[in-house]
Amino acid sequence: MRYRGFEITSTADYDIHRMNRETGNVEVCKGYYCEVYDANDVGLINMFDSFCLAEGYEIKDCSYSSLLVGIAKYVDGCFDSYMESKWDMQDNRTYEILGRALCWLGESESGQELYNTFSEVLGMDDDEIRKMGFTSLVTYFDRDEYAETIADYLIDEGTQDTVSGNIHIPFSEINDRFAVDLPTDKDMLDKISEHLYKQSDIVSDFATDEDFDLMFFTAFCPHCEDRFAEDDQSPTMEM
Repeated sequence: MRYRGFEITSTADYDIHRMNRETGNVEVCKGYYCEVYDANDVGLINMFDSFCLAEGYEIKDCSYSSLLVGIAKYVDGCFDSYMESKWDMQDNRTYEILGRALCWLGESESGQELYNTFSEVLGMDDDEIRKMGFTSLVTYFDRDEYAETIADYLIDEGTQDTVSGNIHIPFSEINDRFAVDLPTDKDMLDKISEHLYKQSDIVSDFATDEDFDLMFFTAFCPHCEDRFAEDDQSPTMEM
């Protein structure tokens, strides 16, 4: 589950211990074991946190809707500390890249040669190159992966900023941030759309007629008041 810039995995757990305050006894509950990662951690290597959601305690039952509510409430409560950890990791990564780059950029490079230095020698991914300000190298990026990066940005920023579940994001904003040329570059726009379709559990609908007009299931939008309304149906989660 992708939520507020984090990836939260969940697996069924049948051995969660909780203290029943009424009886004073420890109960063994079923529920879910969850782990929290940065959404950009493709290999799910650096775990931020782990927690359990027990039926009858943190969640009403073991349905997908209850799991969704439980995860969202837990992550909301830890969001500030998660972001601090995320920023620290990003700062460390930036300093590491800059240190290595200084060793290799003594010579004047440009174009494909410079991109190869960043990508193959320094181990930077395309979005890291872009964030370092080398937007002239976008032409050498893997277009499928870059389109996915842009789609993820639309989802993360859109769900964070909307109060209704709907949001309008101009092409110009994406062009400025990612150095692309939408909607002129129709191939890139189509690739972004493909990745948005793949996130249909979060994105209920979208249009790209003039700009990006996106509609999200409100359960994924932390600032929507009706985010847990009964009529906000999401696909059933496989156990």
